Amino acid sequence: MTSTYRLYQRLTAKPLGRQLFGLGFMWRAPYFATVQPQIRQMAPNRGAVRIRNWRGVQNHLGTIHAIAVANGMEAAMGLLAEATVRRGTRWIPKGIELEYLAKVPTAVECVAETDPEDWEQETPHEVRVRVSGRLADGTEVVRGVIPLWVTERPTS
Repeated sequence: MTSTYRLYQRLTAKPLGRQLFGLGFMWRAPYFATVQPQIRQMAPNRGAVRIRNWRGVQNHLGTIHAIAVANGMEAAMGLLAEATVRRGTRWIPKGIELEYLAKVPTAVECVAETDPEDWEQETPHEVRVRVSGRLADGTEVVRGVIPLWVTERPTS
């Protein structure tokens, strides 16, 4: 279990803990602050954030910009990876493959998922994290894969 996941578990058990963890998450990875992700879930094999539609993430149509949704997908993937990676290993994204299926006129829930066996391979190996973005009514607006490279953590 990573220190990030332990902190998530401790903080979310307290009032306003999820919001406090979200602020720390954005401080640790400042680029995510550009989309202000609301942390929904951090668990082994599943991460979820919500990106609301506000001026800072809008395109010229007033919908959520495609790259803002991609940032939400990467944030959800990071939560999943930190909650899932085995002790003594680390992960790094190798890229992102997304299909934009429809405009995103309202808040979008960005979800990242893997299967437990994806992480049980001999290291180093690749884990292909499935990502999906859905509106509140269930409409899928974005889907794809974020491949991660999992390696042994160097000892110092």
